[in-house]
Amino acid sequence: SFVVPRLPPRPISSQLSGFRDLSRRARGGEESGNLAVGDTVSALCPDDDQWYPGAIDKINDDGTFSVKWDDPDGGPETHDVGADGIKKIVIFKDYKVGERVEAVFPDDGYWYPGEVTKVGDGTFTVKWDDPDGGPEESELEAKEIKYPPIPFEQLEVGQKYTGTVASVLDFGAFVDIGAEGQGLLHISRISQERVENIYDVLSEGQQVDVWISGKREDEGKFGVTMVEGLTDGGPRRKMDDLTPFADLSSDEWYKGVVARTAPFGAFVTVTLDDGASADGLVHVSKIKDGFVDNVDDEVSVGQEVKVRIESVDLDSNRMSLSMREGGFGAPRAPADLSAFENVEPATWLKGKVARIAPFGAFVTVTAPDGSSADGLVHITQIRDGFVEAVEDELSAGQEVEVRVESVDADAGKMGLSMKPV
Repeated sequence: SFVVPRLPPRPISSQLSGFRDLSRRARGGEESGNLAVGDTVSALCPDDDQWYPGAIDKINDDGTFSVKWDDPDGGPETHDVGADGIKKIVIFKDYKVGERVEAVFPDDGYWYPGEVTKVGDGTFTVKWDDPDGGPEESELEAKEIKYPPIPFEQLEVGQKYTGTVASVLDFGAFVDIGAEGQGLLHISRISQERVENIYDVLSEGQQVDVWISGKREDEGKFGVTMVEGLTDGGPRRKMDDLTPFADLSSDEWYKGVVARTAPFGAFVTVTLDDGASADGLVHVSKIKDGFVDNVDDEVSVGQEVKVRIESVDLDSNRMSLSMREGGFGAPRAPADLSAFENVEPATWLKGKVARIAPFGAFVTVTAPDGSSADGLVHITQIRDGFVEAVEDELSAGQEVEVRVESVDADAGKMGLSMKPV
């Protein structure tokens, strides 16, 4: 039998420049782009709705793709799958002589450590660390080789890595950075600002830049953050004392200075006459009466503004502010979406991108009766295939065609799609 004991960690950082990104890609990262015959893919099997590895065998006249499975395991060797059920896989092919790798041993199909000794025309010769009676070297294809995972011992708190979101849960996400395990990205470490709904910000397969926030040596687990410097022992988010603001009237105006802006609003530092100071959020809908296309068009960092205190939540340490004149303390009425409630999902409507966010694009769409309203095209509904960044696909002011996927008239929310039915 071919059995190799676990080897001691090697100094990976010294053997390959840019390893942190290459390790992830070498093990099969998803890629957007056109599909072609011969492409290595992960596809959704219609028999059990599970994702399996395979290759594009043929492109059908109806726009579907014939996928040949790597291991049919007694089932059909091929299936016809639509583009939305296929993810193209990146196969890294730039291994160099002398690099440490893990590769598939031809005799048993398992992965073992070795070293690249020769680079051929599309193939690589790998010398095994411990052949144990088998061949000392094997000639392999790129898809049968990967860089070894980063050992836990070599992860450094504060070090930046490029990773892929492996799974998303209500409290956070697990990120694959090419290490021996996945790092936990807690919802509180995604942004400087509070994230209400993690699914609006992150999705499986999304590429993100993260920093190691902490390590649990006894368990071999580690955490990551998308906010540089927000480590377990590093600087924490400022917690303001909101007690002096809790009982103030929402009818009174107070002086403030814009501390920072975000796509969803502006954070303003409010200072009272007695010197008490704290930050609060002026949501984009509270900056002025009427539609705000871009927060940065209305306010800028350092600008002096007047605000009203609409609400203070001492438990969550949040304060909501408003710069609007009317409707003191009352939220804006939801948009009238009645014209869109009966629009069929197969009907295409004209729209214009109003603004973009990390999780999608807000589009002003016109109903058949001529009325208009804003709806959200989530990042997963922009096109078939994986979308890495919204701004790579859309820009403010761009004219698009969309379909109405869902309408919540009570909440004034509308979900749109640019993908075919």
